[in-house]
Amino acid sequence: MSTSAQVSTPVEPPLVAWDLEPVLGHLGSNPEDFRVDEIPAYAASGDGEHRLIRLEKVGMTTLDLVRVVSRAAKIQEREVGYAGLKDKHAITSQWLSVPFRSTPPEQWELPDSIRILEVGRHHNKLRTGHLRGNRFALRLTGTHPESRERLAPLVERLQRGIWNAFGAQRFGHGGENLGRALAWIRGQEQLRGPRARFLTKFYPSVIQSELFNRYLLVRRDHGIKSLLPGEVVRLDGKRSCFVVDDLASEQARYDRGELHPQGPLFGKKMLASASRATELEREVLAGLGLGEPELEALGRVAPGTHRDVWLRLEGLEATVEASGNVRLSFSLGAGSYATLVARELTREPWLSGSATASG
Repeated sequence: MSTSAQVSTPVEPPLVAWDLEPVLGHLGSNPEDFRVDEIPAYAASGDGEHRLIRLEKVGMTTLDLVRVVSRAAKIQEREVGYAGLKDKHAITSQWLSVPFRSTPPEQWELPDSIRILEVGRHHNKLRTGHLRGNRFALRLTGTHPESRERLAPLVERLQRGIWNAFGAQRFGHGGENLGRALAWIRGQEQLRGPRARFLTKFYPSVIQSELFNRYLLVRRDHGIKSLLPGEVVRLDGKRSCFVVDDLASEQARYDRGELHPQGPLFGKKMLASASRATELEREVLAGLGLGEPELEALGRVAPGTHRDVWLRLEGLEATVEASGNVRLSFSLGAGSYATLVARELTREPWLSGSATASG
């Protein structure tokens, strides 16, 4: 079994462009170097008891935005709906919902860091997950003098996709969230105080994320072109999943783009895999030192599900500015991390990032 120091340190997820020369550099430090625009799951219907409002913010978190909007609209914070959390150190746009009975947006008093872009009307409050994804526009600064020559093969590789890992920001400064989460799930740390309720939900997600990233490492050894016996797969365009039984038949469907291999987010309601896929899951559980007691404890607070192991980037574009800085733009599905795309190009040390870069 691994030492306690090893099992409390997040693993570094796999790279797809590991054999190519990086452009180096890092994400720019100015808000305009990192832009995120939310792609909603649906458009406003035109009627209903809620307003849908698209806002642009600079230098604040989504929860900061919610607090400002609730005061301006003269409602409780819990009445403001949002689909995902957006970065603080960035220029971001996202949709919020407020009850129609609240103060109209044209009467709101907002700071200069917030701007209203669109207003609509809808029948339901926005909830977490009510988004299709996010469009990102990033600038990499301090890049290599030969970044123009290095960029083309990197982009060609990334257009095939990357491993859909959880970003370093999920694990906190230096990865310290994982050690705390493991101590909690093993009963070595009791949660008390005002943050106890939040941490009871957050720590399971940290453990699930680490196990998923470890699964990607062992899944990578089998390549992404072939399905595994007993692997859970998702039907293209749908949320429904099933377990691969007839490997030859399902491989043909996979080759046609109809199926997407899944990795585990452990919990009591997670669809059970079989055969070789189950062996890989047991391997990652053992590697983190988790047995039945910890899995039972996790299952009491986390329902469990699956996540695509492979991530396609939509509309990937990359250019080199006259200054030598690299501009990237692309879209990702909800819950995926733009910082992992940037990492493929910069090779910045794992756990060094601080932007959330997901939604």
